[in-house]
Amino acid sequence: MQDIPYDVWLHIASFLSPDEVSNLYTLNSTWLGLALDARYKTAFIGSLHRRATERSLNRLTDPKIAPRVRSLTFRPGHLCKILQAKKQKLAGESGVSEILKAFENLSIQTRKALGFNELSMPPDMVKKNLMKIMSLLTCLKSLRIEVRGEEHLYFSQSSEDFFAPGWSAFKDNLTSLDLRVTLEDLRKVLPAPPKDTLTSLETLSVQIVRASITTDAIAIVKDTLVPFINKQYRTLRTLELDVAEQVSMSPLLLNLVHMPLLSSFKLKQRLVSQEELDFSGLKHFFETHRYHLNTLDIGVISTCIYYPTPFPFFSQDCFQVFLPRLQHLILDLHDFPLDYLVGLIPFIRGFNTLLSLDVVGHEWSFESLRELIFPSGLFSKLRSLKLTVFLFTPLVLATLAECLPTLESLRIGFSEIGPVGFFDIFTEEIPWFVYELEQRVFPSWHLHSLDFERPLHTSPALRQRYKIALVQALPSVQMFSGLSREEYIATSAPI
Repeated sequence: MQDIPYDVWLHIASFLSPDEVSNLYTLNSTWLGLALDARYKTAFIGSLHRRATERSLNRLTDPKIAPRVRSLTFRPGHLCKILQAKKQKLAGESGVSEILKAFENLSIQTRKALGFNELSMPPDMVKKNLMKIMSLLTCLKSLRIEVRGEEHLYFSQSSEDFFAPGWSAFKDNLTSLDLRVTLEDLRKVLPAPPKDTLTSLETLSVQIVRASITTDAIAIVKDTLVPFINKQYRTLRTLELDVAEQVSMSPLLLNLVHMPLLSSFKLKQRLVSQEELDFSGLKHFFETHRYHLNTLDIGVISTCIYYPTPFPFFSQDCFQVFLPRLQHLILDLHDFPLDYLVGLIPFIRGFNTLLSLDVVGHEWSFESLRELIFPSGLFSKLRSLKLTVFLFTPLVLATLAECLPTLESLRIGFSEIGPVGFFDIFTEEIPWFVYELEQRVFPSWHLHSLDFERPLHTSPALRQRYKIALVQALPSVQMFSGLSREEYIATSAPI
């Protein structure tokens, strides 16, 4: 074990089952420590009726166990509910009491099936244990905080500060922070100055959502979120913004300082109308970080059915900023209006440095796909491609092989497969799809992995013919839908 780093062994142990990890306890002290680290690497504290919460509250008070936790998901809402009901002495009339009473009416088997346990310790003991646990999480690397739905009401009214002991304990070790809370609760969960600089933070993910439509979202973003992000400018490498409603991110992006290590940016934005779009901040952000961004993930989620005016969305100034080191591009365009897609192809073609391209939620016609990737050599560095075509044909494969000869991994979805019918309409022995594939062989294509997002055909017999033809036509491909060539042909599963 001396020649292999400890973290490598820990990663290997993460693939073992709980019983297999337990078998390591008695080998020696090194394996005991490794087994305990693997067992307590991930922790969850949420509903007090969840078994996972009970295990964490009981075991992590041990100073020898809590420092082994590397990842924690914390949902404080249910504890706030219980503490508030106890404090107000309204258990007989409160909604919490009704919930607990309904829980008591469930059978033991039903509770266990749902992952629930009896409330085994009083709320005050839970609070005491939780505060102690937070102060012991000295090696925590990843923290996800969730305050969902009605839990905001209880959390916002609670005077308890569950996070202060934690920020003191793990602020210098934390590398990843995921905030799934309302804007109104941001100030309560974030560390207070002067402890608001997390000296090792590399990844920050924030959901932008309000609990009330009357809340001034822009004010909270500018007064709370922007200063916090700017405090992390020296170490931040990944920034993810999930805008769960129509809130402009320009006030945030315009006020962010330059982050010299930032290499990955993700923006998930709701689209209501052209009039409510403001991407001036995105242009400024791209211009500020253009020379070190290598991963860009843009999700534009349509929220309306009718768009009165066609709008060239990807022709906006922000999408004209050249990112010379971009290697990975992900575009999520679910339900995106077709009239808004003008400029999409030139936008993608502007990045000939790409190693991977993933376009979700958009079906490409053969003509638009060829327009995207032609001529051969434009995307000479591209190794991974994920997209959906309306009609999947041997001609689509031939075009991909011609224009992307160095492609190694392809995941392709489709609505239809063709050509349909049979080459010999009298005997119906050779499907047209198979016949056309047999006329095309791709021995020089470097493709190694091919995945389909749906079965090739609903008919088992035809599906088998299609699979055999694909395997024979693509000698370089070693994995089909996660299976070896032999396994792919042999399986009867609808893949």
